[in-house]
Amino acid sequence: MKLFRVNLRSLLVLLVACGDSTPLQTPDAGEPLADSGIEKPDAGGETPDAGGETPDAGTETPDAGTETPDAGTGTPDAGTPPSVNVIDNWGFETWPGALPEKWLGSTSNFTSTSVEKVTAGAFEGVNAVRLTNPSTTHKRFTTQAKSMPAGRYSCTFQARGTGEVRNAFFGSDYSTYSAYTPVDSTQWTKLAYGFNLASDVFDTFELIFSVRNTSGDHLLIDDVHCVRADEPCDQVSCEAWERCVNATATCEPLAGRCNVDMNCSEWQVCDGTHTCVVAQNRCARHADCANAPGTPVCDIATHQCVPGNPCAGVTCGNPATSCNPTTGVCELAAGGCFTTYDCRGELPACDSATRRCVAADHPANIIRNGGFESWNTHYIPYQGNHLIPDYWYGIDNGLTDPGTEIKPTRLVRYTKAAHGGSSALQFVVPIQVAERFSLEKFNVPAGNYSCSYRVRGHGTIRHRSYSSAGWSVVRIAPAAPAAWAFHAPLPRAPFLTAPRMVPKMMFPNMAFPFSGE
Repeated sequence: MKLFRVNLRSLLVLLVACGDSTPLQTPDAGEPLADSGIEKPDAGGETPDAGGETPDAGTETPDAGTETPDAGTGTPDAGTPPSVNVIDNWGFETWPGALPEKWLGSTSNFTSTSVEKVTAGAFEGVNAVRLTNPSTTHKRFTTQAKSMPAGRYSCTFQARGTGEVRNAFFGSDYSTYSAYTPVDSTQWTKLAYGFNLASDVFDTFELIFSVRNTSGDHLLIDDVHCVRADEPCDQVSCEAWERCVNATATCEPLAGRCNVDMNCSEWQVCDGTHTCVVAQNRCARHADCANAPGTPVCDIATHQCVPGNPCAGVTCGNPATSCNPTTGVCELAAGGCFTTYDCRGELPACDSATRRCVAADHPANIIRNGGFESWNTHYIPYQGNHLIPDYWYGIDNGLTDPGTEIKPTRLVRYTKAAHGGSSALQFVVPIQVAERFSLEKFNVPAGNYSCSYRVRGHGTIRHRSYSSAGWSVVRIAPAAPAAWAFHAPLPRAPFLTAPRMVPKMMFPNMAFPFSGE
């Protein structure tokens, strides 16, 4: 965020009128007196065009007086710009309801009943705010979150009543609090607080009033002002890859950015995006030497590619990983897994014992018949006999024992293009209201579980689990019309029943293996 301030300065021009400064003399007079008689020609009791005062001059200078025109106590259109208060609704004048507008932000923990409008004796305007917290434990009353540019801020506010107050701010985290100031007066007292923002804050800044030990009239606040101090860089505009340095009021490249090669390290060059990048035939990691035959190792000391083995001395402690011969870094090995999210295709489950991807019917997968390969005819109460996947269609016994809601006639064995194995589950006859489809109940040891499945078709699916602890959080995901889409809906869920699903979906390879954590 860059701030611009324009100062306009006026030029005051004074035009001063001055008379002729030639010394006075009697015109056309001398010795002898030609053509003179009883009286002197063209001369009399006064000198022509001269008298007791200088023409066009008097006791004051024209266009000038006791004050300079267009000037007063301040210089017009020049000087320090008016201070801008960054606090919204600083006088608590706007109350759209029971709370003041632009206050009680996300970090506040005052209840709405402890924040009151005061309409008598406000410091300015007609309203103030009363904060009630008789407890010795402080509570926070804050502005609503907003963006703030970097800089130094000076704040003042008026307080009266009885209590203790201190200040802080929230940006990406809480700042250090100022010391408590005790207030015990019926008269308004001006208090001050200052803080510095080292960098711009986007959408999260909140000014904090921390209040405790209120009593009597409790603590009243009004006229909150915070003003940012002007800085030399306010007049400077830099590129996106630069920052302004206040000490010199000049733009300098950000870390890792550049204007010329000299702004980068010796082994780097400045590219067209003003970014320092590894120079040709130099390196910062082994991967930079992958295309250098015979020199696959990066010597970090010299940033030169040298002969050697990138994996020499590298030990991978997790069985799911192996050393990548190009990068020299332990990475997930082919066929290895941390969770089911790492397993795709014919091997959708992760065996936590070996950290290898396994088939859906592997014992590591706690979901029985997760690949929907096994189908048989089962009797369903009030529904009759139907062909359904084994171990699925948990019976719905009410709120305390929920199960499947969707009718068994909407479950079809799909064999045309299953993702894995020979079968998938297809929901047919679309409906508008979501209906549950669940597993039969089974016991699960406490722990963290990673879950995944594939889906395609048209519709929306949401998933959650149910156990003796109740329902998990609902998660919603769209289906992919033509291709099988991968979903990992339940990162950790001890449960007894399966996710809730919406019809006209096809589900192969349900995989919910125990992670072993």
